[in-house]
Amino acid sequence: MMKPSTAERLHKGRMLWIILLSTIALAWTTPIPLIEDSEELDEPCFDPCYCEVKESLFHIHCDNKGFINISQITESWSRPFKLYLQRNSMRKLYTNSFLHLNNAVSINLGNNALQDIQTGAFNGLRVLKRLYLHENKLDIFRNDTFLGLESLEYLQADYNVIKRIESGAFRNLSKLRVLILNDNLIPMLPTNLFKSVSLTHLDLRGNRLKVLSYRGMLDHIGRSLMEIQLEENPWNCTCEIVQLKSWLERIPYTALVGDITCETPFHFHGKDLREIKRSKLCPMLSDSEVEASLGIPQLSSSKENAWPTKPSSMLSSFHFTASSVEYKTSNKQPKPTKQPRAPRPPPTPRGLYPGPNQPPVAAYQTRPPIPIICPTGCSCSLHINDLGLTVNCKERGFHNISELLPRPLNAKKLYLSGNLIQKIYRSDFWNFSSLDLLHLGNNRISYVQDGAFINLPNLKSLYLNGNDIERLTPGMFRGLQSLHYLYFEYNLIREIQPAAFSLMPNLKLLFLNDNLLRTLPTDAFAGTSTTPFRALPVAGVLEHLHAIVQIDLKLNPWDCTCDLVPLKQWLE
Repeated sequence: MMKPSTAERLHKGRMLWIILLSTIALAWTTPIPLIEDSEELDEPCFDPCYCEVKESLFHIHCDNKGFINISQITESWSRPFKLYLQRNSMRKLYTNSFLHLNNAVSINLGNNALQDIQTGAFNGLRVLKRLYLHENKLDIFRNDTFLGLESLEYLQADYNVIKRIESGAFRNLSKLRVLILNDNLIPMLPTNLFKSVSLTHLDLRGNRLKVLSYRGMLDHIGRSLMEIQLEENPWNCTCEIVQLKSWLERIPYTALVGDITCETPFHFHGKDLREIKRSKLCPMLSDSEVEASLGIPQLSSSKENAWPTKPSSMLSSFHFTASSVEYKTSNKQPKPTKQPRAPRPPPTPRGLYPGPNQPPVAAYQTRPPIPIICPTGCSCSLHINDLGLTVNCKERGFHNISELLPRPLNAKKLYLSGNLIQKIYRSDFWNFSSLDLLHLGNNRISYVQDGAFINLPNLKSLYLNGNDIERLTPGMFRGLQSLHYLYFEYNLIREIQPAAFSLMPNLKLLFLNDNLLRTLPTDAFAGTSTTPFRALPVAGVLEHLHAIVQIDLKLNPWDCTCDLVPLKQWLE
C-alpha cells in the first residue's frame, strides 16, 4: 500500500509536535548589557571587553573592539564560556588560533569580513557547541575547514558568498544538528555532503539551487529532520526536480516551512512544486520510470524500509537523562527557526527556455508593477503570485510596533526580529490582518497583552523565541485560530496556565525547549490537537494529546522513581 503524501497526512486529522528539550543553550548573536542580576565574576575579564556570569556560564563580550586577529585575546579561562566577537576586523582565521580558548562552548564571529579559514584554525575547540560565521565574505567550505569541532551542534553561516562546499566539509561533525546557509551563492550541493550528520534544521533559502539529487543527497536527510527551508532558489521544475518532489512526499511528518517555487520552465514559473503533478513535470515517462532513472527507491511496505508512520514509533528520541552541567542564558541569539533575511539584489535575467523552438523568457521585473507602501526604515518585496508583501524590519532598533509607519497594504510576512521591543499590545497589529507569518524573535519582550493577536486571523507561524516571556496564558493567544507553528524556545517561561493553548485548535508544532519549566499543569494541552522536567503527568496533560505525532523530551533531569511510572506506561 502506498503511504499518503506529506500534504495528505497534514490535512488528515490534526497533529501537534511538541518540543520540550532542555538542551544546552549556548549562544546569541546580539549581546545585551550587563544586568543587575548577573552573578559575581570569579575569573578575570579581558580589557577592552566586558564580562558577566549568567546562570553559571561566563560571557565575554568583545564586539566592535577593533580586533584584527584572535591572538590579540591573550587571556584564557578555565571554565566554560561564550565569546562574542562580532563586528571586528578579522579577515582570516589562522591555524591554531583558538588553542588557548579551549573551554569555549560558543564563539560568535559574525560581521568580521572573514575571507579565509586556514586548516586547523579550530584546533583545540573540542567542547565548542555553537559557531557563528554569519555576514562575512567566506566563499568556500573545504574538507578541512571544520577540523577539531567534533562537538559542534550549531553552525550558522548565512549572508556570506559561499559558492562551493566540498563533499567532506561536514564529515567530522557527527553531532551537527542545525545548519544555516541561507543567502549565499550555492549553485549545487555535492554528493554525500550530509552522510555523516543527522540534521534537525537545515536552511538553504536564497541560494542558486536548481535541483537536489536523491541519491547521495536527499537520501541522507529525513529521519531526524524537523525543519527544512528551501525558498527563493531558482528551482528548475523538469524531470530532475521529481527527485525533490518524491522526497517531500516520503519524509515523515517534517515541518516544511515556506514554498518551493519554480523558476523555470516558463509555464511553471511562480508555481509551488508540491502542487504540480509529476506527470506534468516529466510527461514523457511514467512515475516509476522517472524514479528508476533518478535512483529513487520504490516505496516498500516492509518495516525495514518504510518511514515510521505511527506516533508510538516516533518516540525513539525520548531519553531519561540528566545533564551534569546545564548552560542557560537570556541573551539574544538566533535559533534554529526561520530567520528573516536582508533584501537580496535584483535577480539576473533568466536564460532561454530549454525546449526546442521556444521563445526567450522575459527577465524578472526589477521594479514592481504596483506601488509599494513600506514602513520607514524597513525594506519590502512583492510576491508575484499573490501580490502580498514581505516586510523586513529586522534589527532596525524599533522599540514599539506602533513605530511601523506607514502601515503596509496586504503584508503577508513581517520580520521584526533583533529589535528592542519589550511589550506587545492589542493595537499593534490593526492593519496586518493578512499576515501569515510574524517573526518577533530575539527582542526583549516580557509582556504580551491578552488579545494582542486578535487582528491576525490568518496567521500560520508565530515566532516569539529568544525573549523574556515568563508566563503563558490562554488570553495571549486569542484570535489565533489558524495558527500552525508556535516558537517559544529560549525564553524564561516558568508557568503555563491550564488550557493555555486551547484557543489554537489547528496548532501542529510547538517549541518550548530551553525555558525554566519544572512541570506542566493539568489541562495544559486541553483543546489542542495534540523546561527541565523531573516528572510529566499523564492525567490531565499527556492524555489530551490524542493526535500526537512526535514529542521530544530529551535531556531533562528525569526523577526515575514511582512517580514516573505513568509516563513510562503512556510511552509504551
